[in-house]
Amino acid sequence: MKNLLRTLIYDGQVSLTVADTTEIVKESIFRHKLQKTSALVLGKALSAMTFMSSCLKQDAGEISLSYQGDGVGGGIGISGNRKLQLRGYIENVNVTEATDERGCLGENGAVTVIRDDGYNIPFVGTCALPQYGGVDAAFEEYFRISEQLPTRIQTAVEWNEKGELAFAGVVAVQPLPFADKTALERVQTLSLSALLSEIKLHGVESVVQSFATDLQATESREAAYRCNCSKQYLLRVLVTLGEAEMRRIIQEDGNIKVHCHYCNTDYIFTETDADTLFPQK
Repeated sequence: MKNLLRTLIYDGQVSLTVADTTEIVKESIFRHKLQKTSALVLGKALSAMTFMSSCLKQDAGEISLSYQGDGVGGGIGISGNRKLQLRGYIENVNVTEATDERGCLGENGAVTVIRDDGYNIPFVGTCALPQYGGVDAAFEEYFRISEQLPTRIQTAVEWNEKGELAFAGVVAVQPLPFADKTALERVQTLSLSALLSEIKLHGVESVVQSFATDLQATESREAAYRCNCSKQYLLRVLVTLGEAEMRRIIQEDGNIKVHCHYCNTDYIFTETDADTLFPQK
């Protein structure tokens, strides 16, 4: 299902990205068994990273985010690519609604983004957590400091009466370099909350049809939570241990267990796997 749209508004002077990230956030809650505030913070960060992944220029493009702070949520890690395959984790999955968004992040922290647009020349940007706000403010600060792009971002993670995820989404607007004063003023007065409500009620298509300057310039894509780990992939990593070391660990511990933080999956490797990697002559 196409759940992300990018287009140009205000006479083609401003880029607008809207996405319904409900299924992405729902999958993260399921995989990591997240309590409410952990789900809120990780869900908002995943939504913002969905937008950032859509900005990658080449099919081989990849982007990752690391947040380290002194909040009760601990660190956050998120990875995405041009295919809009997102995955992420938060260290403390058990932060409840008794703690607000800022308490989960902390008062002091830093956001680091590594972006490779597919040219094998990674760009690394970092910024401190601003003194105000939560996840959205952190992403806006990153764009202001590290990429010098005046970007407005607003995310939403909402619950129903049963305490279940009801909706998640993101709206992001970026003036293009040639945007005039009028366009810049309109960006500042644009209600992102109203656009998120429109997405929730009527979907991303409705928002774009209302604002797009040229619908032919609209890019419609599908974003999903998807981890790229697999047992076969990890076997290719384990082979670098060498046969003697791999067999020694298995003999001492009974197996080798590898945990993927992104999808909360354990992979177990035994003597049989070692025989597969290193056939006896």
